[in-house]
Amino acid sequence: MRTTIDIPDSLMKKAKKKAIEEGITLKQYFTQTLEKDLQESSSNKSTPWKELKGMGSAKNLSPDDSGFEGYSGPDWNHSVQVNEPKN
Repeated sequence: MRTTIDIPDSLMKKAKKKAIEEGITLKQYFTQTLEKDLQESSSNKSTPWKELKGMGSAKNLSPDDSGFEGYSGPDWNHSVQVNEPKN
């Protein structure tokens, strides 16, 4: 598929240089780079919790740390039952 995009001159120079260093055409370089970026993006989004494992704990948090003190608005998800205090 053919398309037209505007790329800053400095970025285009870097891309051309990288393609020459790798011994491939600019088209091949852009295609490979885009495929790699899209593949990494989709794999990162599927399991973000793996990157967070071991980076923190909620054991020292109290209910007051939630940021919702005094909140009286509607629930964001009406299908979830919430135990709200009775006044």
